[in-house]
Amino acid sequence: MKDSLFIYVGQDKLESFDEMAVAMPCDSEEVLATKIIGPPEGVGSHQLAQRLAKRLKKPVFLSLSASVPNDRIVRPSIEKKIFDDIKNNVECF
Repeated sequence: MKDSLFIYVGQDKLESFDEMAVAMPCDSEEVLATKIIGPPEGVGSHQLAQRLAKRLKKPVFLSLSASVPNDRIVRPSIEKKIFDDIKNNVECF
């Protein structure tokens, strides 16, 4: 996992890997992503991992707990927080 990023999104003290995806940038602008743990329908971990890998230009392993709602209010705020953290702490990523 050298030069890659692992992100877990879930509730404190209720950690569980209900869903995990990996996304990897290719030589082209394309980013390949797949779910490696969890049901096929899931909570959308592979889409977020794909966006992160494209932005960071490195492999991203992303786990979303089932406790994280997959709705139009909560999900965008989670994504915004992650991207804000990346923007404000570039040296960490």
